[in-house]
Amino acid sequence: MLRLILRETNWGILGALFGFLVGFFLKIYLIDIVGLVSWGKYVTAQTFSSISETILSLGIPFIIIKFLPDFIDKDLEKAKRISNIFLKFSLIVGSLFVIVIFFLSDHINNFLYNDIDGLSLILILMCIHVPISMVFGVVISLYRAKLKIKEIVLYGNFISISLRATLTFIIFYYTNNIIYFILIELITQILVLAILLYLFTKNEFSIFVKSTSSEVRSDKKMINYGRKMFYNSIISFFSSQILLFIISIKLPMHHVGGYNILLSLTALTTFLLINLNKIFAPAISKLYGENKINELNSLYKKTTFLINLFTIPLVIILTIFSDEILSLYAHDMLQYKNYLFFMLAGGLLSLVSGSSGTLMIMAGLEKENLQIQFFRGVLLTIFSLLLIPIFGMKSVVILYVLFMLFVNASQLFLINKKLKISPFSKGLIILIFLTILIMFFSINQDFSFNLYHYILLPILIYLLFFGLMYKSVLKIIKEVF
Repeated sequence: MLRLILRETNWGILGALFGFLVGFFLKIYLIDIVGLVSWGKYVTAQTFSSISETILSLGIPFIIIKFLPDFIDKDLEKAKRISNIFLKFSLIVGSLFVIVIFFLSDHINNFLYNDIDGLSLILILMCIHVPISMVFGVVISLYRAKLKIKEIVLYGNFISISLRATLTFIIFYYTNNIIYFILIELITQILVLAILLYLFTKNEFSIFVKSTSSEVRSDKKMINYGRKMFYNSIISFFSSQILLFIISIKLPMHHVGGYNILLSLTALTTFLLINLNKIFAPAISKLYGENKINELNSLYKKTTFLINLFTIPLVIILTIFSDEILSLYAHDMLQYKNYLFFMLAGGLLSLVSGSSGTLMIMAGLEKENLQIQFFRGVLLTIFSLLLIPIFGMKSVVILYVLFMLFVNASQLFLINKKLKISPFSKGLIILIFLTILIMFFSINQDFSFNLYHYILLPILIYLLFFGLMYKSVLKIIKEVF
């Protein structure tokens, strides 16, 4: 079982890496054509759509992952009926939502976004994603319940992303209207959903069977768990997305688009961490369950050190070539360069805490972690509404970094208090001081680059870090083997 989990997790990391790389270059290409204002409208509508989907889903994907594996083993017919109930719910509720948005889009645009030109149509088209995404969430959860991650990556990532990128490069050679990108996403998502549904029905079991909703409503255990996960997902989403939502209603669209790009670049600081957490989570749960706290402490230190060692050079490379990378999106993006530096520095400080969130969830501190996210969301909402209208983008990036560090500091405090462990090791502390020195140079450098610099400098930076930390890396490798 463990080998199966690790193998499927590797597929997940591969798919995430492919999606990130293609998405990175696709966004550069698209924003250069449509401009920051149109991209800001797209991000605004996408945020509204995502909030709606999270609320309407009622925690169903979590219920599927929690209960379906057991049903599949013990009562396959019940698994089929439960899957059908969730599929019908997602399709019916999502479709009703689209009808409501069709009639209310102008009022939403006027009330929330001060009647932005062209946003009403974009909201309607983007909200068509809601029923499709809700059904998609059910199907993907069914695949996860069967530990079929490879299929999700092959069809949900590789085919979907490749097709979307190909259509975007072709169609936007002739147009600069962001609406066509939304239509491309809709077509791609529907096609991939059809493929995944067909393959699951063919290879696993059919979910197109007769069912009644009373079978779910009468299951108190399932309902209680679903309610709990619904609250969790709402609070987590609220905590992570509220800043972007407030920006979309308080700032001009070009700032919304610019902030979204800054978030995409800053995501490099957590990309490896998020994907490696999928591997470390079972190990954390196992060690905590067996009360092997010393081994858990050792694992926490080693994984935090390795994640920082692999990520920090990448962030420094991004900092050195910041002018060139920001200019790829749009020349106007250079006005956000100092904001990018501040967010990257905050991301590196946050990275010091390692897998703190996953550790809390896997080691019996999920309630405390949820409380942290709740307070973050509430405080962030209050300060955003007060400061953003006055100080604009400057307050946005400051709030983003401060509350990110607030979450990490709170998690580290509770982990140390409850479990008596921490991510800090001698190697990590040396790495932190080394990073401060090199980041200072990277931010303040003013150098004209030639073509060979883009190849040579990244190699030298990684060689520098791995060379200086050679003993620490070698020690961990020996212990692993």
